[in-house]
Amino acid sequence: MLDNILALHSGIWTANRLYQPNTHCRPSGHAIIDEKLDGGWPESGVVELQLPCFGIGELRLALPAIARGMKDSELILFATPPGELNPLALCQADLDLDKVIILDASLPSTLWCVEQALKSGCCRTAVLWGKSLSVTQARRLQLAAAENDCLLFMFTHQKSTQGLPVSCRLSVTPSADGLTINVVKRRGLPVPPFSLSLPAIYSTYSHHHHRHDSDTACINVVPLFR
Repeated sequence: MLDNILALHSGIWTANRLYQPNTHCRPSGHAIIDEKLDGGWPESGVVELQLPCFGIGELRLALPAIARGMKDSELILFATPPGELNPLALCQADLDLDKVIILDASLPSTLWCVEQALKSGCCRTAVLWGKSLSVTQARRLQLAAAENDCLLFMFTHQKSTQGLPVSCRLSVTPSADGLTINVVKRRGLPVPPFSLSLPAIYSTYSHHHHRHDSDTACINVVPLFR
C-alpha cells in the first residue's frame, strides 16, 4: 500500500533515493578504491589525503589517476615533494617527463603557483604536499580546481584537525602490506575503513644454479623518491 502511494507522488522521497552515485569520476587504477568511492576519484576538485607522515605510499596511491589525466593534459605539477622525485619511477608509471613540472619546497609563492596552474586550463592533475593549510588557502585551491576541470591531490599531516573545504578527504595510514584507508568526507554514503594492498618496492630472486643467500638480488618497482 505504502509503495503504491509513494509511486503516485513523485515529490515524496525515501531515504534510498537521496543518494545517486557520482557518474563523473576518474578511475583510480585500484579496484578497491573504485568500488568504495563509486567509480573512483572526483573528476575535479581537491582530494585531501591525511597522513601520519609523508612517504608512506601516498604517491603510489595517486599515480594511476595522475597518468590517466596526463593523456589529455599539457602538464602535470608536483609541488613541494618531501624528497627528490625519481624520474625512472615516473617513467615506469607512464608519465611523460616532458610534461612534468616540479616546484621546489623552498618557493614562498608555491600556493600561488599551484593556483595559477589549476586556472591555466593546461593542467588536468596536480599534486601538493603541505603540512598545514588555512581554510582560505584550501578554498581557493578547491575553487580553482573545480572550476577548471582539474584534480588536485593534496597530502597533509593528520595532526591538522581542522576540516578543509575539499571534495574528498581520506585518512591514510601504513599497514603490513599497503595502506589502511578511512573515508572521512565524500559525496555519498559513509564507507567503512578498508585496506589497499601495494606491491613491495623490492622483491628478491635467486640464481637458478646457486641457492646461497649471497646470490639473491633486488628487482621490481623503482622507488619514487631518491
